[in-house]
Amino acid sequence: MPLNTTNCMGCGVKLQHEEPNLPGYVVNSEQIFCKSCYQLMHYGKAEGHSHPDQLPNFGKDALIVVVASLLYLDSMLNSEVKRLGDHYKVVYLINQIDLLPDATSKNYLLGKVQKNFRENRVSYSDIVLMSALNPYDIDQLKVYLKSYKLPNIYLIGLQNSGKTTIFKALTGNKEAINLPKAALTQSMLHGKFDGLNIYDTPGLYQSGYLHEFFEYKAYKTLLPQKQFKPRNGTLKVGQTLMIGGLVNVTVVKGDTKSALYVADMVKHHVTTSDNVEKILQTDNLFKLKFDQYVSRDYKLSEPKKYQFTLADFGILHILGPATIQISTHPKLHITLAESFFK
Repeated sequence: MPLNTTNCMGCGVKLQHEEPNLPGYVVNSEQIFCKSCYQLMHYGKAEGHSHPDQLPNFGKDALIVVVASLLYLDSMLNSEVKRLGDHYKVVYLINQIDLLPDATSKNYLLGKVQKNFRENRVSYSDIVLMSALNPYDIDQLKVYLKSYKLPNIYLIGLQNSGKTTIFKALTGNKEAINLPKAALTQSMLHGKFDGLNIYDTPGLYQSGYLHEFFEYKAYKTLLPQKQFKPRNGTLKVGQTLMIGGLVNVTVVKGDTKSALYVADMVKHHVTTSDNVEKILQTDNLFKLKFDQYVSRDYKLSEPKKYQFTLADFGILHILGPATIQISTHPKLHITLAESFFK
């Protein structure tokens, strides 16, 4: 391999040219990107990558930086990561706050995150709100990380949470891939800045995200990459809000107000509940659909704003009190909590 490269410069997996169907395959020893990364970069074609099922081993004098996308806060509260603070210095970086409308109160968001962390007994030293795409935030992050005076910094978090984007910004790495595709980083990547060792670790697995149901080319445009334009509305009893052909939200009791936060490419449609099945079966309104749907009722009993996190593609706010029914694939990851922002 050139320059003594033995691992793929894109995903970190060990390169090999014996088994075409195994991770890390290259045609010859002069290539620095594995077949999977090369096809993704040049053709937008994604092949399956393995999912790590455990945390990496951390070195001594380590600062653990948990990168938690705004969309993944629900999953981080129930992850094994939440106990790391019992043994290490742990900082949570709440990434992708640039998705929120400008008028959103960051102090309110931070307060809600702190409250949820307390209730779920998450151990941590600090919480930082940021955008990995904002140069100012990255500059501030560099100063902040150096203040801990710990030589080894590990970036961990769920797949597609922005770890590699932050890693590249901190270290100046140009080759690592940070496209909106789950499970890109396969083995730990290492870089430096100002004498600090920065490690980008493989993303932790969360079941029920879109990559489990559709090919990358089909779902990639549904993942939010720029500021949300809230879709506000009023839903009456018997009406259904259809979201991207993936989630159907029906009001069973109590007229309510809703706010939908999804990418521009995710279409929505409001109809009567008895018309949903016909639209899914015969209409071409939605690009993607599941082969099966199951329904579950949710009783929102208090007069407050509730948040449904819709896998890795969106957030829905519903004002209680109300009873709603959600119809979607039985394995799609959907959680309910009090809203993190307003």
